[in-house]
Amino acid sequence: MSGPRVVVVGGGLAAVRTAQALHDLGHRGELLILSAESEPPYDRPPLSKNHLLGTLPDDALRLLPPTGYADLGADLRLDSQVVALDPAVRTVTLAGGTAVPYDRLVIATGAGARQLPALRDRPGAFALRTAEDSRRLAAVVREGRPVAVVGGGFIGLEVAATARTRDCPVTVVEAQPAPLLGAVGPEVAAWLQARHVARGVDFRCGTTATGAADAPGGGERLHLADGSTVDADAVVVGVGVVRDLDWLAAAGLEVDGGLVCDEAGRTNLPDVFGAGDVVCHRTERGPVLIGHWTAAGDSARRAAHAVLDLEQPSLPDDGFFWSDQYDLRLQFVGRIAPDAEFTVVDGDLESDSFVAHYRSGGRTTGVFAANNPRGFLRSRVELRKARPTVAEVAG
Repeated sequence: MSGPRVVVVGGGLAAVRTAQALHDLGHRGELLILSAESEPPYDRPPLSKNHLLGTLPDDALRLLPPTGYADLGADLRLDSQVVALDPAVRTVTLAGGTAVPYDRLVIATGAGARQLPALRDRPGAFALRTAEDSRRLAAVVREGRPVAVVGGGFIGLEVAATARTRDCPVTVVEAQPAPLLGAVGPEVAAWLQARHVARGVDFRCGTTATGAADAPGGGERLHLADGSTVDADAVVVGVGVVRDLDWLAAAGLEVDGGLVCDEAGRTNLPDVFGAGDVVCHRTERGPVLIGHWTAAGDSARRAAHAVLDLEQPSLPDDGFFWSDQYDLRLQFVGRIAPDAEFTVVDGDLESDSFVAHYRSGGRTTGVFAANNPRGFLRSRVELRKARPTVAEVAG
């Protein structure tokens, strides 16, 4: 074998893409993936959609086939949670106390679901972050039983859409006046909420969940700040994510809401790199977190190049993400400034097929599209030519 011993900490998309990139770039040294989960790495976007419906089996979720890790020359170790790092002796320590040496280390631990204290320990309330979460929720959705969603973000709305396809009564509780208000602006937020309402989703906006108790007929009775209640057999909590940073900070790594890295994934410690959702970039406007599927994969490719001291690849860093809800294919790229002007440049909202631009400071900074992939691609290319910086993308 040739090359450094590389240890990748994490069991999600960024960890697997790092391993794949290292192999593709010619690394033939030892490669070890330490995953805290008990099942092989899987793709998360289907958890709120096809997997939840039962149309995508567990095997189809896997990021690699059973022989895929051996093909990469990688040793995948499950149930291997890393709890400490000692950069002086170049080891990471597992929860059971085992020390694992490395020559180069990639932190790709992703992010976990943020808990809602008001619903902590309620048996029917949980996040949708793991495959097991999806299986648990599927038992309710596939029987058409009532579902409540606390948090009207993209995952919450995807769950709502999926549950409605099985005729589940669905209630979305959102603290803001409309779902996704901060992410897509008031025009698109109102349009998307109306599409959900037309399909039977009940929204409780401008309020929060303050607690829960056993419902008279079984399940959970949510108590809301406005004095109302919602009964559901399952309560999906989607109020953001958190990153496990304490053990990184204790090792001397710089953290600021995420593991601080340069755009190539280099940290402030030698031979320690970051990839995926755990990472943030330092900018003049503060730390910029990585939080979408495409960005996580691109981050992994950059980190692999840095690990092998290779020239960085040319990859877009434009904040692209997508969401599928009902028959709506939603795509976004760029950023939305607080003073952004919203303009539909192709199609119209009423037809559910359009491209809209967000303009600030005399130029387009963001693009949102629904069911218009060609128009979106054209606008994305135009936006990319303007070469927004990471700070501009973050807003």
